[in-house]
Amino acid sequence: MPTIKLTEIKNHLNIDHNLDDELLKAYSLAAIEAAQNYIGKEFDEEHTTTTVRFTNGIRIGCLMFIAHLYANREAVSDVQQYEVPMSVTYLWKPYREPCFY
Repeated sequence: MPTIKLTEIKNHLNIDHNLDDELLKAYSLAAIEAAQNYIGKEFDEEHTTTTVRFTNGIRIGCLMFIAHLYANREAVSDVQQYEVPMSVTYLWKPYREPCFY
């Protein structure tokens, strides 16, 4: 499974402390897993019939999803809840495996 470096995540979020490092690592794994589930294939070095390459578009979508998770940590809140940003699915959609039910 591909990874996103903690330094890249922290740069994306403009974080300069270490207090949330473990949380950010967990969000990174969750974002990559969410991308694989949305796309319908696992990530690999090459695009095959069962895998898709972890492209920059997928990586940026994961970073944006991590930012969303970090900013909206709780499922229950007194303030308005936000869905996953449309730009994340826009970046992942070209790689999505069509589903027929």
